[in-house]
Amino acid sequence: MRTSKDVYSRIIYDNKFDPEDFFIGLKEESNIVDTPFEEYDPEEIPMHSILYFKTNGQIVWSRRPQIDLIFGSLTKKRQKEIEKEQELLKQKRKRKEKRKQSKRIKHQN
Repeated sequence: MRTSKDVYSRIIYDNKFDPEDFFIGLKEESNIVDTPFEEYDPEEIPMHSILYFKTNGQIVWSRRPQIDLIFGSLTKKRQKEIEKEQELLKQKRKRKEKRKQSKRIKHQN
């Protein structure tokens, strides 16, 4: 996955992006603050404080969960991970529902 520094540089230097359209999610103490891209100063706040980049209300790069729509890295891999997570959750819900049904049957007898 590309680093926050890579994404920051791409937004600045790639004409396809307008920095004014972006916000940076920064970890400040125990809060996450959306900061306009142009107000971020890498000399004052380290790159490892960046949690995500957002444009038009959509997160386009995130450290966790790993999302990278700027470079496209991990997109297919992440999609497979999401599908697997959804399948596991579905199976977990089914098992939970079966346990509930078993308990109801036991209480009825």
